[in-house]
Amino acid sequence: MAMSHSQGEFTIREADWNTERDALLRVRHTVFTIEQDVAPEEDEDGRDPESLHAVVLCGAELIATGRVLPEGRIGRLCVLAPYRNRGVGTRLFAFLFERAKTLGTPRVTLHAQLHAVHIYEKFGFTVTGDIFQDANIPHLNMIWDRPNEDPA
Repeated sequence: MAMSHSQGEFTIREADWNTERDALLRVRHTVFTIEQDVAPEEDEDGRDPESLHAVVLCGAELIATGRVLPEGRIGRLCVLAPYRNRGVGTRLFAFLFERAKTLGTPRVTLHAQLHAVHIYEKFGFTVTGDIFQDANIPHLNMIWDRPNEDPA
């Protein structure tokens, strides 16, 4: 079931990998391969068909995308350059985070590029471990642990 949420000039909704694959990969290619010099084979890891995908649209234009893996890892979040610093990525992340919490996993995880750590901390994520390289870009592992709902 596709979910949609409109926020001003942007619409955020779930995406169908089978029918929207090319459009999602086009955005990821622009951001990861062209701008960040990530090899296409590092982006296309074979996990997309099993993931929940979301997109942000400005009118009919797909401007951002991201995914949640079945184990609760959020990733492949990217926003086209003209739409950065307008809250698009944060709103997309919030949408993905809400979906990730519905999976029932004990925690939600992500690999954060260093410039974005402060955004995820606002959502209650904490850094675990040291800086590591992913596709030659410095990252930190971050986790959000589900609150203990034990009534005792």
